[in-house]
Parts: sequence; C-alpha cells; structure tokens
Amino acid sequence: MQVLWIDGCVRGACSRTRRLAETFLNALAQARADVQIETACLNELGLVPFNEETLRERDGAADFSGREFEAARQFREADLLVFAAPFWEGTFPAALHTYLEHVCVTGLTFRLTEKGYEGLCHAGRAVFLTTRGGIYESGPAVRDNHAAAFLTTVLTMLGVPRLDTVAAEGLDIEGCDVEAALVQAERQARDLAQRIAADR
Repeated sequence: MQVLWIDGCVRGACSRTRRLAETFLNALAQARADVQIETACLNELGLVPFNEETLRERDGAADFSGREFEAARQFREADLLVFAAPFWEGTFPAALHTYLEHVCVTGLTFRLTEKGYEGLCHAGRAVFLTTRGGIYESGPAVRDNHAAAFLTTVLTMLGVPRLDTVAAEGLDIEGCDVEAALVQAERQARDLAQRIAADR
C-alpha cells in the first residue's frame, strides 16, 4: 500500500495535528506489513500560489515530466492519501490550499469530458486528520466548518471517492482537558487505521 502523507502541520514537532497523524500512520504500518509511506511536507516544499507567468509556464509544458509536476505525479500514484492540517479560518492553512493547486493538473490528475470531471488519481480513499480550537462538529459553528467539505470537492474531481475525518476539537477552549481530547482522537485514528488496513 503506497501511502502519501500530506504534512500540513505548520508548527512542526510542536503540532498537535502531527501527533494525531503519527498515531494514525504508526497504527496503519503496524496493521499492514506492506505499507510504504511517502511524505509531502508542506513546510519543506515551499510551494507558492500560481500567478500569470507561472501558470503560463505550466500550461506550456510539453509533457508532465518537469519538476513543476512532481507533486501531482506523486499524488496521482498513491493508494491512500493522508492529509494532516489544523483547522484555520474555516478550512486549513494556505500551504495546503497551494498544494492542492499544484496537484490539480488537467491531463495528469483529472480531465474534463462532456460529462464533467473525470479523476485520474489511483487512491480509493483519503483520510483527513485535524485539530480545532473550537467546537465545529455540533452546535452553531457547524456552518463555519468548510475543511472536509472543501477537500471532498477537490478529491471527487480527482477521482478519490471517499474521505474519512478524525478531529480533536475544543482544544483552545478555556478549561478544556487537551490531553483527554487528543487521546480520544488518537483512539479514533487507530481504529480507522485498522479498518482501512482490513479493507484493502
């Protein structure tokens, strides 16, 4: 199983999201001996949003062998996509939005037909691991949570039909037992990893 971990944990080693992601990935590797994990670390990739000039260069490429398509090629070949990013301003940090711009390449990861988008990516599912300061899975703030919905829209376009989400939330609310919330989310992450390992 070729797993691509899209590491959007901006705070690096201090990231609570990274802790959740590593719990999931370790559980998956323990459950399946054939798991191979590649990492796309957004802090290290340093991708920048496209502008008129860089879009023109990408659109004018003769094929998809260039370095500017490396992220998209890696994304396309993965069997399982694992996104890890905190909840920021309704979705997630800009680095992940920029990464998605770079992997959405017409003719490589998707194409347009008379019937609409046709995804060309190999993954049968994706996982989104996130941490949130507030409560967004219930109550009035549900309407402000666009992260998983946004990812689902993009992944559907790319041919990835399923997204599972594990979140630790309420972490920045005064009086929250942060450790207990993280432990509960880690338990959910391990359970999901074991189900995915058993499904494939």
